[in-house]
Amino acid sequence: MEGDEVKLLYDYDFLLEKLYRKVPPKSGIGEYQIPEPQVIRIGEQTVIRNFREISMKLKRDPRLVARFLQKELATAAHYDEESGQLVLNVKVSRKVVSKFLDIFLKQYVKCPTCGSVDTRLERVGRAFVIKCEACGAEQPVKAF
Repeated sequence: MEGDEVKLLYDYDFLLEKLYRKVPPKSGIGEYQIPEPQVIRIGEQTVIRNFREISMKLKRDPRLVARFLQKELATAAHYDEESGQLVLNVKVSRKVVSKFLDIFLKQYVKCPTCGSVDTRLERVGRAFVIKCEACGAEQPVKAF
């Protein structure tokens, strides 16, 4: 019996299988899809109808995402909490809005260390820090 126990201690496949049973699987890594923005242009304004849904999928406050879009598009905007729509005071296409939402996802949602989307964005003083729930990494990100 004693020889079998020693053999199991040094059996690589057995030890690897034992490790995988103890370590929880990673979540949130891979291709992360946000909903396609439903954009309506009315005169010189652009309305993103499903803005609340997009923000919730990004796990960020809609006012924070709206502020990012305002800065990137250099325009004023109004977020209507009741309807969940964002009204931008500029004419912009769905493709441009999607591009900026992808940039937001890469810079302020995905962990730069492991690529997980299980993150929190916290304000520390004047800086923003992205904290990963999956790997525990903390990374400062550019404020907006």
